[in-house]
Amino acid sequence: MKYYRFNQIAMAVLGALLLFFGAKTIVNIAYEEHEPEKPGFEVSGTERKPEGGEAKPGGGAELATLLAGADPTRGADVAKKCAICHSFDKGGPNLIGPNLYGLLGRKIASHEGYEYSDALKAHEGDWDYAGLDHMIENPNVFAPGTKMALFPGLPDAKQRADVIVFLRTKNDNPPPLPEATAGGGEEKPGGEKPAGEAAAGGAEVIALLATADPKQGEADAALCKVCHTFDKGGAALVGPNLYDVIGRKIASVEGFNYTPALKAHEGAWTYELLDTWITNPQAFAAGTTMVFPGIPDAKKRANVIAFMRSKSGNPAPLPEAAAPAAEEKAVPAEAPAAEPAAPAPSAETPAPSAETPPADQAEPSMGEPPSPSQP
Repeated sequence: MKYYRFNQIAMAVLGALLLFFGAKTIVNIAYEEHEPEKPGFEVSGTERKPEGGEAKPGGGAELATLLAGADPTRGADVAKKCAICHSFDKGGPNLIGPNLYGLLGRKIASHEGYEYSDALKAHEGDWDYAGLDHMIENPNVFAPGTKMALFPGLPDAKQRADVIVFLRTKNDNPPPLPEATAGGGEEKPGGEKPAGEAAAGGAEVIALLATADPKQGEADAALCKVCHTFDKGGAALVGPNLYDVIGRKIASVEGFNYTPALKAHEGAWTYELLDTWITNPQAFAAGTTMVFPGIPDAKKRANVIAFMRSKSGNPAPLPEAAAPAAEEKAVPAEAPAAEPAAPAPSAETPAPSAETPPADQAEPSMGEPPSPSQP
């Protein structure tokens, strides 16, 4: 009897073992494991070709062109994700990452009180625009082993330019923006040759001033009102007050802190200089804090300048090239009226007519559309 009991127990144990190992074998057959080709997980948007991105973080000329047209407001919006780890205000604390105020021009891995990774400490020199562009594009390529490894970077060059220009506003003395080379001429008028431009673009606008519309110019200058006031005695905002700008000394508005780039320009604002400035502020004064990309359309610029001319108690006379054009336009209207009156009256009438419009326009006050170059 006792052997019979022993056999029962042995059979139960063997059955349990058989069931266990049999079930395991069936599970392994049903769900076969495969070794991953690449260890880890790939995060969407992080794929990068180290060689390409490393050498040219946006390309010198390309980066300079993008920075000239970048928008710090858009950059601030994109940089909200950075605020999880960084503070941007002067005197702000170190969070997961260091405070980024005054970053451009600062020695790499040098913010006091923050423990940087060895990967970043290995980089010498200061943060410049190209280096910062490279870091934001892909931190792991710029400094393999950085603590910022979880941030995948910004593959979009335009977004990076917006963020860099935003970071540039968080600086007491930002370094000048890089100059766009002649080859990157999206904006034909904004070339690097101020002299040639004043001659070519300036002459074109001077001819257009005779028929320019200050009311349309005010509408075209709406964007300028974000940073400038145009009425007499108006306050300086992000940029200086622009009342009575034409004929005023460049960078001379009392109480406004101009950049060295604009202070380097001597003389007063003429129609030609103002046209060159509005065409492309960065080409006129590389390093200006005015990130406005400029107005490539000559007719729009002429309208804006006519509006600015109207914003003055004593508007500067129109250039000679514009006055005759105004006369010609007036003659046809007068000719019929002065039939018997020989050429003499007709010649006189046009002249006053050419000056009348300017006089009317001379009352509003706008200064430079988007430029902190007003004195």
